Amino acid sequence: MIEKIGAIIQTLHPIDAATLDRAAEQARVSGRRIGEALMEVGAVGETALFKALAKQFSLNFVTGFDREIDVESIRELPTELFKAGRCLPLISDGNVLRIVSDDPLDLDTQMEIASASGLPVQTLITAPSELKAACERLFEGGAAFKQSADRIRKEYEQMSQINDDNMSLEEIRRRTESEPVVRLAALIFDEAIKCGASDIHIEPYEFNAMIRFRIDGMLRQHTEVARDMYTPLTSRIKILADLDIAEKRIPQDGRIRYGVEGKNFDLRVSTLPTHYGEKTVIRVLKHDKTLLNLSNIGMAAAQLEQLYELIEKPQGMIFVTGPTGSGKSSTLFSCLNKICGKAINITTIENPIEYKLEGVNQVQINEKAGVTFATALRSILRQDPDVILIGEIRDSETAQIAVQASQTGHLVFSTLHTNDAISAVTRLKDLGIPGFMISSSLAAILAQRLARALCPYCKREQPMREDIKTRWKLLFGARPLPKSFAATGCENCNGSGYKGRIGIFELIAVNEKLRSMIADNSPENELRKYLSENGIASLAQDGVQKMELGIIDPEELLRVVQVDAS
Repeated sequence: MIEKIGAIIQTLHPIDAATLDRAAEQARVSGRRIGEALMEVGAVGETALFKALAKQFSLNFVTGFDREIDVESIRELPTELFKAGRCLPLISDGNVLRIVSDDPLDLDTQMEIASASGLPVQTLITAPSELKAACERLFEGGAAFKQSADRIRKEYEQMSQINDDNMSLEEIRRRTESEPVVRLAALIFDEAIKCGASDIHIEPYEFNAMIRFRIDGMLRQHTEVARDMYTPLTSRIKILADLDIAEKRIPQDGRIRYGVEGKNFDLRVSTLPTHYGEKTVIRVLKHDKTLLNLSNIGMAAAQLEQLYELIEKPQGMIFVTGPTGSGKSSTLFSCLNKICGKAINITTIENPIEYKLEGVNQVQINEKAGVTFATALRSILRQDPDVILIGEIRDSETAQIAVQASQTGHLVFSTLHTNDAISAVTRLKDLGIPGFMISSSLAAILAQRLARALCPYCKREQPMREDIKTRWKLLFGARPLPKSFAATGCENCNGSGYKGRIGIFELIAVNEKLRSMIADNSPENELRKYLSENGIASLAQDGVQKMELGIIDPEELLRVVQVDAS
């Protein structure tokens, strides 16, 4: 027969009868356990209560178990079992799986773990505050990743004795197929995906290699790996990407198809020789059509409605401009995703193909085989296209053919690297396109940037710092300071104060007046003045609107928008 918790507490921590009766009545009325009621009235502390609970169920009570946590079990078993904070696995002997929990009656979780591991489960009890603190330390800041990586490194050291510099090609290949190296590569990929990283950087130095993740546009150091694991790790990634592991003197590019928890990712791998070895950068692309939704990119309702109208046009050119990493490709493919269900023929020319869309013909550039943007575009025009997407216009020949295509009944999408929307006109002129041809073919220009969005859980309204005010006045002059919010940091954003990114946009739909000014070769400053006088919001002005709504902070706006706001 199980002894009552009240009686056990009395033996461990004597309580007067009146307090015990009061707690029992409170527990009866509220429907809670008597132990919780005793804690609420201050009759017993948390540790004493859970020691009594452990004794009631003949279980061991533990504290300070951080060093016993089995990170490998967390990786191998469904992570949600542990991230929910209900229990954690401890290092065991292989015949039984020990877990530490704050609830001995949580039999469902114990059964799930036993089923997933194939081992009988032995439960130990701890206080809820201990379990919560251990979970926070483990799952925040990459602690689990670092512990796993350290354990893998130790395993690798035990099985490897040959110095990296003296390894033969056969030895390198053998090491890349060893279990520790395979697990480390998978661990890095899984961790990057879990953190929402867009890029993984593996950077070699004299004594180690640094692993950094680009999260919300910012590179963050995540961990480091020992120098002796760097060479086989790099070779493992190159083998997965179908690259030549014997060639280390020239840059190489490849791709890896990777799946985790039922989701598919495309990992674009690029290697570059540096002083201490090959640096590897991996772009992480998720195969998810729901990401290609124009309503999710952060456009104001009026801009979005205008863009919907523009992409339905039967012909003309629509450009998306901005620096590398500003989300141009995502926006273009969101446009295609919006119209691809119609009875039209859509063909793209890309280098490389980033998003795969059903119903869209996608052509990969291969300059070694003679398939350039210009040659592919000529061939596509003989394929009866309605809509053409050109990954980037960077030479005069491609620009000429694209303009001609837009004037002969085709809708052409493409990108340009310019600071703002109207600069695209100047860029096209630099590529040898006359003003009158630009004016007759151009339908719209969309300039964009990506800014880190403030975490909605912890953002706070507060005045700008003095240093931000100084920079603000350089960009906006004497314009009054708007309302602003600031990042503070919480558990929902891992203390960064930011959660995700949002677009800042400047959309110019070319009307007859603007068309006439372009044809007359009006200078950029006159074009900008006309846009400003007619209420076309610049990148900076769109950013200010998002700042006043508390979506971004002034520091982030100044970081991503460095153009004339007048």
